[in-house]
Parts: sequence; C-alpha cells; structure tokens
Amino acid sequence: MILIHSSAYRLDRSYQWNYAHAPALPRVRHLPPGPGGRLFGHFLNSSLGIAAGPLMNAKWVEGYARLGFDVLTYATVRTSFRPALGLPNIRHVDNREVAAVVARRPAANGDTTRPVSVGEPSVEPEVWRKDVRRAKERISRGQILIVSVMGTPFPGCDAEVLVTDYARCAAWAAESGADAVEVNLATPDPFAEQVRMVYENVPLSAQILHRVRTTIGVPVLAKFGAFSTPRLLHETATRLAPWANGFVLVNSISRRVLDEEGAPGFEGPGRERAEVVGAQTFEVASRQVVEMLAWRKAGAWDRAVLAVGGISTAERAHDLLREGADAALVATTAFFDPLLAVRFRQTRATEVA
Repeated sequence: MILIHSSAYRLDRSYQWNYAHAPALPRVRHLPPGPGGRLFGHFLNSSLGIAAGPLMNAKWVEGYARLGFDVLTYATVRTSFRPALGLPNIRHVDNREVAAVVARRPAANGDTTRPVSVGEPSVEPEVWRKDVRRAKERISRGQILIVSVMGTPFPGCDAEVLVTDYARCAAWAAESGADAVEVNLATPDPFAEQVRMVYENVPLSAQILHRVRTTIGVPVLAKFGAFSTPRLLHETATRLAPWANGFVLVNSISRRVLDEEGAPGFEGPGRERAEVVGAQTFEVASRQVVEMLAWRKAGAWDRAVLAVGGISTAERAHDLLREGADAALVATTAFFDPLLAVRFRQTRATEVA
C-alpha cells in the first residue's frame, strides 16, 4: 500500500473548507483496464467504488472517477441546509477495549482507522441539485453515480413528516441524474427513547423505503450500520427487501472517543460517541457482508449487496467481490490511498494473466 503523507481531506480544516477545496490528486497517465462488472443493468469498468462521505461535490466525484473508482456515491444530502460540527471532525486514536483514545500521532503501521464527528451536514438543496447534475456529466462510460439521501426531523415532527422528507430528497436526487439512490438509515432514530439508529426501527425503515420506492423510478439502496447479532441483520434485511433493490453495509461502528484523561475526545454536547471508520472495522463489516451474501445464495431474497467498511487494500476488495458482493466501496482509504483503484485493476489483470 502506498499512502500519501497527508490526507486528501485536510484534517486541520473545516468541512466547509474541504468542500470548497477539492484535493490535487495524483495523475494517472495510463489507467489499467478494469475487470468489468454490472450493477442494476449498468455495465461497469470495475465494481470498485467510493461510499458516501468523501465525494462532497462534483469536483471530488470527478477527481476520483479519473483514478478508476467506478461506483461513485455522492455524499449524503438533505432537503435543507445543515452545517457541519466544529473542529476537530476527525482524530487519530488508539482503539482500546473500552473506548477509542485520542492519540497525538497516527499509527506507525499506516492504519487509517479514524473516529469521525462531522454531524451529517448538507449544503442547500438548490446547490446540491445542480451539482449532482454536474457530477453526472463528469463521470465516464462504465461508471455510475449513486446519491445518498436522508430525512431531516425537527422538534415535534411525527413519522409521516420524516418519511415524506426522505421521499422528497430521494425524488430530487433522482431528478438530478442519480443512477441509484442510497437511503441512509444509519442515522439516529429521532423517535426512540433510548439511542438507536433508524435501521433498528424496522417499521419506520419500511415506511421510508416504501415511500421512496414508490416515489422514484431508479433503484433504491438501504444503508445499514452494524447489527448486534446475525439474527437481527437477517430479520431486518428480510423485512425490508420488498422495498429495496439492494443493501449497503456497514456504514461505521459507533464508539466512545476519549482523551487520555477520560474526557470526551470531541468538544460539544452530543459528541461523546463518534462513528469509527477505516481498516479496523473490516472484521465486523466483512462478516456481516458475508452473512448477507450467504442468505442471498440460500434464497432468502435476491437483492444487490454493496460492501463497505474497512476495505483498506485491493486484496480486501477482491476477496469480498469473490464472495459475491456486487460492489466494494471504500471511504477512509480514498483519502489516504487515492491510487487504490489503480492497484486493484493491476492485481486483477495479473490474476487473469
């Protein structure tokens, strides 16, 4: 693995700054041919792509598309503006049994595992709707654009309001040119008395997916986080399969993040926990992906499975695709190793030869 010294996403700058300053990514004169692939009737150059998060706008999409990432997910958007949380948003940590503890320096072994506390921001819809159209124009043949969407609750709203907002956002994404829409269910459930995610509220998730599926004409993907047991994963996927064309998992793993004195690692209310992403999540994420693929093979349902979580090497991507995943999507790795898609294609070419 060849890691760039600093992240394509500037950790010392705000989300807004990074949104406005797409990185100067490496140039590739001769991109190796992709191994091919297919998703929702689209022929792909490869089944390697980028999950929701890194591709904040059309410039980010274009930059990574040129490097050979072919399943490109536009970062999650809303029907209204939502600012990002203040710095820091991403920290270096040592993952320990009780919590992730803030470290002064990144791991010496190149491990890019990071806790993220950004706050699910979104630019104004009039901005992102035009920008999604630009992103679609800037990708090439053999590439597809997925747009990730979520609903925005407000104090006192009921489930119907949230469901309607999800559907409105999905409709705008589809109208703007999305080849598929990812419905982000890996977000806090605003109606739960105790902390849980929307995907853990199956009746609410079913309402959201049903409304989205009957509102738009492009494929619908349900995005999950980690499940506590295989049984819950199976039951949830089975109950939601009628309203989804595919599943994206695993979004991230929620953990407490502390400094060396035991205080919260991110300042501000509601930031005691953060979403841990990167290489060390692979064991949990890949296990759940493989379980989903086994159930699909057994005939539980016939839906696409897009693998996310800890895919930090070309080998990990190849392994999940061999297991039957329809796509392997990276996120954190794209920031630190933008040439991963080049090596992925080279590895595949060597295997074929």
